[in-house]
Amino acid sequence: MLDFITDGQTLLLILALLYFTECLIWVKKQSVAFVSTSGKRWRLGTPISWLGNANGAILILNPLPPPGRIFLSHLLPISISPSGVCAFNSQTLPSGARPTTQTGEFISFSAITKVATDGAYLVINGQKFAKCATPKQAKALAGVIGKVSEAKVSKREALVKSWISERFDEKRVTRLWNEAEKQIDSIRFWGAMLLVFLFVGAPILASLFGLEQMIIPVAGAMVLFAVSIAIMFFSAHRRFFPAESQERFENLIKMIVCPPVSMRAADVLTKNLLAEFSPIAVATVLGGPGEQQFVRSFVLDLQHPLKHEINDAKAAETIDWMNAQQLRSCLSLIERVDRFKGVLGPTERDGDSVSYCPRCGVQFVLDEGECPDCPGVELVAFSDAGKEVTLSQTSG
Repeated sequence: MLDFITDGQTLLLILALLYFTECLIWVKKQSVAFVSTSGKRWRLGTPISWLGNANGAILILNPLPPPGRIFLSHLLPISISPSGVCAFNSQTLPSGARPTTQTGEFISFSAITKVATDGAYLVINGQKFAKCATPKQAKALAGVIGKVSEAKVSKREALVKSWISERFDEKRVTRLWNEAEKQIDSIRFWGAMLLVFLFVGAPILASLFGLEQMIIPVAGAMVLFAVSIAIMFFSAHRRFFPAESQERFENLIKMIVCPPVSMRAADVLTKNLLAEFSPIAVATVLGGPGEQQFVRSFVLDLQHPLKHEINDAKAAETIDWMNAQQLRSCLSLIERVDRFKGVLGPTERDGDSVSYCPRCGVQFVLDEGECPDCPGVELVAFSDAGKEVTLSQTSG
């Protein structure tokens, strides 16, 4: 049977497999993927659970052109307050699980002498303190912690609050996204042209003139495409990620050495472009199906966090302070966006239910108790529902 597979088909299959691997992206449990096929209608990307583990899973991107329709946003791996830093974040995403790497260790700003990074690890005083989603996130957090620790005690609270507010600034998200779209459009276009050339044009040329006659011209054209895309990528990457020189050069070499990689160059640029912002801020700008449910779940998670086992008083205080500040920023964001009005409305009573979980919304016939699916979250009686929502909207 293998005798029927020609050399040209084998080569095409190899190129297709190389390209397909570039359509796979790893999404961590504490990350949210926003994907689109047209660039106008966005949706939350759901990784394939059986292609993953406890830390994350693989998401398959649309292999058809145009590429560059993927943005990732990550929860923070730490909590910061005016007093110090804790290697724990009470937030969870729909997966409902917190990373096992969150140790809950606390260190005061007065005890911090040096902040650095080691890949995706945040290093404080020479010790690995927390594992971040990306090296870029680790560098950003190191910069914030270093700035706050060097500031006067009286200025630390204002600095931390300002940093948290910036993570929820939907106007900055919009500006950056619009600027990137203009820069990346040409990369997206030429990536699509290379894809069409390799998988449509090249096979037609090979069938008309023969593989032996066309293999060198096709290879030359492929390399020319890849080099052009790599140069455009290098320029755009330097503009949006000036501090990520290692990533820039690594991808530049990969695109030139393996041309199919260059077809997804736009994905490399977009996937971490908005990563410095909170997932709810990105969702506010991109919108799409499931947006309102995501926003509601995100806020309810902050209003009613799952129970944790952090016993250190300073650590718990930092976690609660950070949670309250993020909740305040979330509610402020919702107030600024007209289409989110009413998103935190009360849960509608179903049948004979007498209570419900204010976090997941599941209803019960019990008068009181704790939600079995949300450890630490007490049930709310429907008679108290109006009061509960009013209090939660002004929480923090």
